[in-house]
Formats: sequence, C-alpha cells, structure tokens
Amino acid sequence: MGRVAITDVASAAGVSKTTVSNFYNAPHKLSEPVRARVSAAIQSLGYVRSDAARRLRAGSSTVIGHLTIEIGSAWFSEVANEVEKLAAEAGFHVLVANTAGNKERERQYLELFAAQQVRGVIVASQGDVEPQLQKLQGFGIPFVLTGQKSESPFQASVSVDDRAGGYLAVKHLIERGKRRICFVGGPLEIRQVSDRFHGASQAVSETPKATLEIVLVEERTLSEGRNVAQKLLSRGPERVPDGIFAANDLLAIGLLDGILRDGRLGVPEDVAVIGYDDLEVGSTNSVPVSTIHTSPRAYGRAAINLLLQQFDGPGNTEQRHVVFEPQLIIRSST
Repeated sequence: MGRVAITDVASAAGVSKTTVSNFYNAPHKLSEPVRARVSAAIQSLGYVRSDAARRLRAGSSTVIGHLTIEIGSAWFSEVANEVEKLAAEAGFHVLVANTAGNKERERQYLELFAAQQVRGVIVASQGDVEPQLQKLQGFGIPFVLTGQKSESPFQASVSVDDRAGGYLAVKHLIERGKRRICFVGGPLEIRQVSDRFHGASQAVSETPKATLEIVLVEERTLSEGRNVAQKLLSRGPERVPDGIFAANDLLAIGLLDGILRDGRLGVPEDVAVIGYDDLEVGSTNSVPVSTIHTSPRAYGRAAINLLLQQFDGPGNTEQRHVVFEPQLIIRSST
C-alpha cells in the first residue's frame, strides 16, 4: 500500500479535505462527532502529515501558550488546570511556561511563543507587558492578559479587584478591634501584591489610631511565613502586631504555625491572621485561616474563553474585560 494521503482520510471519515485540514489547524471549527470520525480514520489508516504540512502558518497552530508567574502556587495551578481542560475540549494543546516573576524570562518566553507561531497566548505578568504583547498581535497571535486589567479598552483581560480584596481583609481585622496591622508580602513589583497592599493602606488610613507596617518577602511560601513569624516574635510579645494580613494563604499558614509553636500569644485574641486566595489547605489547617476568596477555576475559564472567542476574529469577543470581585471568608484565625 502506498503513502496514505489526506484524500484517503477524508474519504474514510466521510468529510472534505478542508475538514481534515481543520482537524489539525482549526479544531475549534469542528463538532466533537466530526473530530472523532476524522481521528478514527487517521488512526485506522496510519496517516502522517508531511513535513510541509507541519509548517503551520501563523494563527493555525493547535498550541496555546500559557505564561504564569507562580506555577508552584496551588491557586495558579488550578487556573492552569482549568485552562488546559477547556482548551483540550476545544481541540487545543497548552504549553505552560513559568517566569517565577523574572522579567527577562517573561520576555524570552513571549519571543519563543511568537517564534513557534502558537495559536494564542494567555499571559500573567508582573507589570507593563502590553507593548510586547502588541508584537504578538503583529504576528496574528491573539492574547489575553491576566492578573491586571488591560490598559487598552480593546484588549481582552481577566483580573481580580485585589485592591478591594486588601481593603476587605484589613477592614475585617480593624472591625475585630485590631489596630497594629502588619502586611506581609512581596515583591511589590507584582501588581497583585501591590494592589493588595494599597487596599490595606486605604483601610488603615480611614481608621484613627490604626497603623500599618509592611514586611517584604521575596517568596510567598510556608517557610517564609514561619521566618517572618520568628522575626516578629523576637521583638517580644508586646511589640508584635495584633493583626496580620498575609498576601496569600501559604504565608498566612506559615505565620500561624510560627506563632502557635512559640506559644506565648494566642490566635486570634492576641494576634489575628488573614490570608488571600482561599486555598483548600487553609480551610483544613489546625487553625482554619480567614481569607479573601477568588475562584481560580472561574478565573481560568474566563481566560481561555476570552482567547477562544478571538480565534474567529477580534470582533467575536463579547466581553473584553472580566474583573472578579473578592469575598471575605471568616474562619478561626480572626
């Protein structure tokens, strides 16, 4: 038997050559039953695309680039999982890259995505990345900015109102009678962290006799939270803040662990601690952590849906900016 051609696949599947081509290059245009028929024909015939066919033009790849800043975080992992699940249902593959907050790595990955002519890109960035993303659009590669609202009214983005979230967190501590507030987080170059801090600052500024201290950290991890707890407790119990707002739940859990191990101060009567993100591990901690809730799954769904809408043209994006409103979750730590 000679080499299997695309016409053979089309005949076996009962579809046109264009439909077989779309199976590889634009699967979102095909229904699930049609994709299944074409896939079965390809498998049964042993069809392999030629090298020339593999050289996809820009905008026809089945690969989506997903650039994140903290893939080790449970919250970001859930976002990535949701993006991949819905992308797979639409016939796409997702290539995840982690910048770890490094601007140079961010630039290199975006250049790689452009060179590989991916179908589209979802980008979580620390700061102003839109000028570089405009270059992707010049190659016909649409993108969705996440973690911050796009400066352009025409560019799709998904974000959380983190300033409102920071305000909610510290307002809650103040309503619990806390006045010596400490914000633990960083780096402030990360937009989400900066917005949470500014929201906290606003709540403190509205409250007479309330003060706000900031403790900067490079990593938002359990161990970093424990380290900060040790530093605060080394001042003596009377000089420890009575309310702590951690930039995420992992920091909050680490802080709680350090305070409870020390044993000199009670939670929440002496020190109240609130985190951010509402991770499952926070709700099952020995002292369940009060937190600010945002849904990573809904966030991931919004991002991938905004991107898929753009594949048939920018005018098909029904809603360009999705902004999630955070919610206060009160548990034993406050």
